[in-house]
Amino acid sequence: MRIVFSDLDGTLLTSDKRLSPRTVAALDWLAKAGIEFAPCSGRPLVGLLPELLAHPAVHYAVCANGALVCRVGEVDASAELGAVPSGEVLHREDMGAGPVLALYDVLKDHDVLFDVFGDGGVYVERARFERMDRFGLSGALLAQMRRMRTPMDATIPEIVAGLRHVERVSVYWRHREDRDLATRTVESMPGLTWVSSLPTNVEVSSERATKGAALQWLCDYLGIPVSEAVAFGDGLNDATMLAAAGDGVAMANAVPETLAVANHVCDSNDADGVARYLENLLG
Repeated sequence: MRIVFSDLDGTLLTSDKRLSPRTVAALDWLAKAGIEFAPCSGRPLVGLLPELLAHPAVHYAVCANGALVCRVGEVDASAELGAVPSGEVLHREDMGAGPVLALYDVLKDHDVLFDVFGDGGVYVERARFERMDRFGLSGALLAQMRRMRTPMDATIPEIVAGLRHVERVSVYWRHREDRDLATRTVESMPGLTWVSSLPTNVEVSSERATKGAALQWLCDYLGIPVSEAVAFGDGLNDATMLAAAGDGVAMANAVPETLAVANHVCDSNDADGVARYLENLLG
C-alpha cells in the first residue's frame, strides 16, 4: 500500500459529518509511514474539510466525482467549511456549458434543485437554494450543503456564462418521474454519464470524469502502480474507484452496485470502518 483514496460522506466521515478521533489517528499513522491519503469526493475543493486538507498525509484531492485532481496548498485546519483553500488543479475533465444548458432546459420547470459545479465552487439559483429543505435532506447534510453552495440572483444560463469551467451538475429530485426524466436526458446525450451519492440525487458529468479514472491518473502522475492503491467508498459514484484500485474496499453501508465490485468489505462509516481496515494493513 502506497496510496489510499477515500470517499468522504458515508465512508470516511461519520453520519454527522465529522472525522472521528480513531480516523485522525489512522491518518497520522499513514503520514508517519509516508503513505499518501487522497480524499476522493463528489464535493468541490471548497467543500472538503479544512481539518482533513491540512493533515500531513494529504497532498492531493480528487473533487467533483473525478472532474478535478488538485494539489492541496496551505490550509488553515481551523477554518470553516466553505473557506476557499489554496491549491492547484493538476487535471480536469470539464462537462462543458452546452450540455449543462441543454439539461437545464429540460428540467427548469420541474421541482428539482439544479446545482452547477464550476471553477471549484457550487452555484445555484437563489429561489431553488431557498427550497433545499423540501428535498428530504438530513439536518447535518442540509447544513453542509448550504455552506458549500453560493446562491445567485441569476438564472442558470447567466451563471454558466460567468464560469470559465463547468465540472458537473447535481440534480436533487422529489418526484421519481423527475429523476427518470433527468437520467433519460443524460443517457441521450453523447459524452455524459450519471451516478448518484444519495437516494434523491443524480450527478452528471463528462463520461471521462469518474473517480476511477482520477485514481488512475493520480497514480500515474505519482509513479505509483494502481495495484498499490487502496480505495474506500459506499456510493454508486465510488464503484469505478473501487474497481480501479488494487484493493477496493466497500463500506458495510455501501449500495449493492459498489459492494459487487469490491475486493473486501469493512465496517460502516459510523463504526470507524476505514480506520479499522487501515489499522490491520499497517499492523
